[in-house]
Amino acid sequence: MVSGDQVDKEIIFLRGQYEREMRTYDLFEDAIPIGGREVRFMPYDLFDGRVRVWLPEDFTVMPERIARVRYITEYRPPVIWTNDRYDEDLCFYLLRERELQRPVALDALVRQMQDTILFHASETVMYDQGSITSDKVDGRWFDLKGFTLDEEAYSLYVLIHAAPYLLIGVFDCPMMSYEGWKRAVLGLMGHVEVRRTEEGKG
Repeated sequence: MVSGDQVDKEIIFLRGQYEREMRTYDLFEDAIPIGGREVRFMPYDLFDGRVRVWLPEDFTVMPERIARVRYITEYRPPVIWTNDRYDEDLCFYLLRERELQRPVALDALVRQMQDTILFHASETVMYDQGSITSDKVDGRWFDLKGFTLDEEAYSLYVLIHAAPYLLIGVFDCPMMSYEGWKRAVLGLMGHVEVRRTEEGKG
């Protein structure tokens, strides 16, 4: 039988753990505890300087030989940053509005992407979705649980419209560490800079 003292100690421990997890961190200054390690973020320019994003400082560009295995589709993301185990990735696509052949409607694009994912992998579990609004970006996001051969995987999709561009970002990680990553990635995406250039340049 568990004594009252033991229950109280467990409650105090869990409360302390919760308060530590919910502590407000500065993503741009502090090391953030995620998945059992401290993660710092640094700004990087992508797509020849058209996009500036904050990424984990220990992420590097995924080697082409790994990317070909991890992303076997012809639509492999052109930019993939990853950790040294290749199990946490941030991928990016940058499209011009004219490539979509229709006006950019973020909510409709989210629905279309979700439908496509479910069509090709019906076992996928859709979770939440929402908006990213800041003085820098207008965006939408949604997340899901998918399945690989040996584990459950978490994916967070972000769509950011800054005419004449649509930036699509996808974060993937093992399901066990998604909570810390979700908060961090959504926080970082609110500070993405998409630099508008004249059509035809770059």
